[in-house]
Amino acid sequence: MNRRMGCAAIGASVFVCAGSAMAASPITATFDSDAQNFQGSTISTTQIHLGAGGNPGGFIEIRRDLGGPAFDIGTENMATPEFLGDYVAGGINEAGFDLRVPSTPVADVWLRFRSTVTMNGWYHPYGAPSNDNVWHEYSSSFDPSWDDATALGNGWLQEAGAGTFSDTMKTVGWIEVRLITIESTLADIDNVYIVPTPGALALSVVGMGFGLRRRSR
Repeated sequence: MNRRMGCAAIGASVFVCAGSAMAASPITATFDSDAQNFQGSTISTTQIHLGAGGNPGGFIEIRRDLGGPAFDIGTENMATPEFLGDYVAGGINEAGFDLRVPSTPVADVWLRFRSTVTMNGWYHPYGAPSNDNVWHEYSSSFDPSWDDATALGNGWLQEAGAGTFSDTMKTVGWIEVRLITIESTLADIDNVYIVPTPGALALSVVGMGFGLRRRSR
């Protein structure tokens, strides 16, 4: 997959990024310089940032804290505006990430959204990822305005007490990559991204030197 986009500075911290006339413009956390507001999402997660060895460049590594309770591990972002907010109004219709699992088997991997840290949400399970120490991309295409039946029919699952799929996607306050495991697991994550509907040609991005591009495969 090749989804590159150009970015032109229009101020000290604002960029306008555009693709081709009919291309979507992905927002991507490339992790080249730091973790870009992603952090461990569970009490069992230990997360570090590494500047090289990713797909390519930097990446984040998560592992289970052996000194704590046995629980799933993951990484989440609830602080970067470009990843949060109203996916319906923003026309966000695809999301994904790259994952590398060196050895220990993982039962499942999820892409998960919820409105707040105190609420359950919706997630897309991908099944057991390959543990071959090779980068693999996991992605989901969706319509954020789907009703629940349509979302469920397209592989999404609703957690207990969560709002409707469309209500959750209108108020995204948490995006997470989660690994379902209680083993002594280590996993690497890179290129977490969301994509607006083709034709959304300009995005204003404030601060952080964000890596707003989809890397070449």
